Amino acid sequence: MKSIKFALLGLSMSVAACQSTSKTDHNTDSLSNLASAPMQSVDERFLIVAGRSVGEIALGEDMEEVGRKLGRPNAGDAAMGKAWGIWYSNDSTAKHRNEIAVYSSYRDTSMRVKDVKQIRITSNKFKTKDGLTTGSTLEDAKLKFPTIEKLSAYLNEDKDTVTVYDAKKDGIGFEFLKGKSISLTVHQVNIPVNATYLTLHPEWKVIE
Repeated sequence: MKSIKFALLGLSMSVAACQSTSKTDHNTDSLSNLASAPMQSVDERFLIVAGRSVGEIALGEDMEEVGRKLGRPNAGDAAMGKAWGIWYSNDSTAKHRNEIAVYSSYRDTSMRVKDVKQIRITSNKFKTKDGLTTGSTLEDAKLKFPTIEKLSAYLNEDKDTVTVYDAKKDGIGFEFLKGKSISLTVHQVNIPVNATYLTLHPEWKVIE
């Protein structure tokens, strides 16, 4: 089942996970360099569209359909009709595994359908149409999303500082560690990336 669900999303990930700069190749081209090079198309299975979708998962999609695509989540948290579902890469031994996390809640007051509110990825296989992906710098992100702003900072489980930035009007947020993005989160336009009922990282300590 795991091989099927990650094939659907194109998550054929290597043992080196993207959250560790010592174990991951973060040689992502700068957007400034991309500006002078011919634009290369991105496979739709890996395409990030701010405020809309990541690969084959879209904001507003019924979580039952997400389950049919991804299978049962490997981890998550839920309360009061709101939840994070987390699917890991096939690598089950690395400290920092690539993952796709989906935040959902009830679509309306009928409380019959839960739909997707946020999609967070850590794999650098997923990219915006102009090449922005995990491993990019804050300067790269600002070139594509000029309205990006810092929201908060955390100490992670390794006591490293992770900063969260958000381009709220575009519907995309970022986590940066040691100058490189370690995740991209697509969310609803004009709703901050941190406006969720549950935290994805309860072990992180807020420092700003």
